[in-house]
Amino acid sequence: MRVDRDIWQQVESLLQGGGQLALAATGGGGELASWLLNHPGASASVIEVQVPYREEALAAYLGSAGPHRVTAQTARDMADRAFARARRFTGVEEGIVGVGVTAALATSRSRRGEDRSFIALRLPQEYRLFDLHFEKGAADRLAQEEALSRFALAVLAEACGGEAILPPLPDYAKYSRHTLSLQDPLGLLVTGDLELVEFGLDGAWASAVERGSRLLFPGSFNPLHEGHERLAAAAGRLSGRRPSLELSVENVDKPSLQKVAIEGRLAAMRGRFSVIITRAPTFLQKARLFSGCHFAIGYDTATRLLQGKYYEGGEQGMVAALEEFRAGEHCFWVAGRLQEGKYLALADIDVPAGFAALFASIPEEDFRVDLSSTELRSRANKGAG
Repeated sequence: MRVDRDIWQQVESLLQGGGQLALAATGGGGELASWLLNHPGASASVIEVQVPYREEALAAYLGSAGPHRVTAQTARDMADRAFARARRFTGVEEGIVGVGVTAALATSRSRRGEDRSFIALRLPQEYRLFDLHFEKGAADRLAQEEALSRFALAVLAEACGGEAILPPLPDYAKYSRHTLSLQDPLGLLVTGDLELVEFGLDGAWASAVERGSRLLFPGSFNPLHEGHERLAAAAGRLSGRRPSLELSVENVDKPSLQKVAIEGRLAAMRGRFSVIITRAPTFLQKARLFSGCHFAIGYDTATRLLQGKYYEGGEQGMVAALEEFRAGEHCFWVAGRLQEGKYLALADIDVPAGFAALFASIPEEDFRVDLSSTELRSRANKGAG
């Protein structure tokens, strides 16, 4: 297949730039993939090209249940995943570019919303984000695809050290550009520019978070104490997964956490656990961020998980959420807890019929600590007085 001379030269410039790239595209960007892969010497720079077209394929690629709509966030998630995979395959980070393209182009079926595409480039220290919008009905799918791919090729060539020349867009297309520095991932999470970040055992931050087959222990951890550590360890032994704590900036029953408060709690966790920080206050929102995730929870949390008042739609909303947990192959490891002088465990919870497999018990012999963060804070306050 022959391509225009200007496209050939731009691909050549990209490959000569020395960057290493991984591309993921859905809904559009097929021509870009073809131009890259059909160029001599592409294997020196192109690590992989993934085209997860169906929703299920995209969810599997991202390790996140979704839904993954045509948004800037989806493009960024795809770029993050591409970047992480490229880094794993090469063993380096410098010079890596992860590319995510998601598009809703002209189609024969009825579809709400405008024709659009989002392109995200994930570099070691920043995101480069592009929104490309097409006037609906002004061009067919093939014309939109070519405009999108030419534009994506130009911004990718620039990121790989090539000449920064954007192609002229047709009159029916407009774009905007935004850059996010990754010098302060937690700050980006707090402002809503990122939906989750990870604080590693060594104190290093990562915005490209592994989302498949995690074991998360959600909580406020104010303060982190022996009970938390032993529960996480027990759930890890029983599930066969390494536990990570999960701390949400947004909470259902409490005020949002400020950055300084998060940093204070993370200081106590460094070297003990990796910590996922999210903006997901509910378990349903957390589950949508991960694929096949296991959660470590206590008896009191498990009872709230099964109360309709915590769901939009009441009892029906709760059942719908349980069905989504089951479809996503999530699991809840439930530890017993002392409640008003009585030790209560999973066996004391009335789990709705058909959903028992969602829950697994952490036996009392594996974990029992009759201590709570509330009690510790109360003791600390009395001591301070």
